[in-house]
Amino acid sequence: MKKSLAVVGRITETASIPGADLIIQAVVVCGESGKWSGVVSNATQVGDMVTVFLQDAVLPPSDRWAFMERHNWRVRMARFKGVPSECLIVSGAPDMPPGTDLTEALGVTKYENVIPACMSGDAVGSFPSFLPKTDEPNFQTVDFEQLMTQPFYVTEKADGSSCTAWVDEGGLHVASRNWELRAFTKTGAHNVYWTTARKYKLENMPFGTAVQFEVVGPGVQSNPMGLTNLQGRLFGAFVRLNGQWTRLSRKQFPATEMPLAREIPVEQRPHTADELRKLAAIQYPNGWHGEGVVVRAVDQTWSFKVINLDYKN
Repeated sequence: MKKSLAVVGRITETASIPGADLIIQAVVVCGESGKWSGVVSNATQVGDMVTVFLQDAVLPPSDRWAFMERHNWRVRMARFKGVPSECLIVSGAPDMPPGTDLTEALGVTKYENVIPACMSGDAVGSFPSFLPKTDEPNFQTVDFEQLMTQPFYVTEKADGSSCTAWVDEGGLHVASRNWELRAFTKTGAHNVYWTTARKYKLENMPFGTAVQFEVVGPGVQSNPMGLTNLQGRLFGAFVRLNGQWTRLSRKQFPATEMPLAREIPVEQRPHTADELRKLAAIQYPNGWHGEGVVVRAVDQTWSFKVINLDYKN
């Protein structure tokens, strides 16, 4: 199911921003797409219907949001006068209920990392249909309070590029977020996904095993973790039983040389969005603000991400 990137929203709360004359902070409710905070014009009032563009939405060029051109039309976490904005809120919306999907109607697309061919490799096919893609929903779009009454754990969200590797009758296969890849590019160069998979000898995994991990290090997402070499962070695994691929719990992950995604200690279960955001305010070992955290069920039946409000600030 495709995620909504542009929806109808209704302003439910507003608050002034110290030192700001033209903008105020607002909370917007977007139906099943959740509740978000952002910055809006000071003319905005509680009850106003607005158009909301969620994180990683890429807007089509338009005079209506011409100010987004300097951001390459992409919606990202931002701060205005120190106040975090999780989405882009634009005045006016069609006469439709909050949560109505406007993605296709407005020509909005999802941002995908542009990876050079020398880094990504040549595609040999689409991402395997028998495994789920590595794309966690934002916590605003799920009933996190109900989910977190079940056993869960929290891991660091490493800022890299996701990879899936599996072993079957054809040997080791490696895929990026969207494509299965050849081991080498047309120029003969290695790509980061295969390089990382081979570094940890994933070809030695048991037959019928798959793993999902984040590739981090030099040349990947500006290397915010400050690593000196390519590394992997294992966060998911599957095993094929009777022809079906079954997700494994963290304790059941196959033994590989790849480190697991770093677990974040939780002293008390978060009950509110603010408590979740506080949990996500992590730092990488090099002292940089981390991207955030991923919350997962112990039995792997659900997961969601929480972005650090100070990420890239």
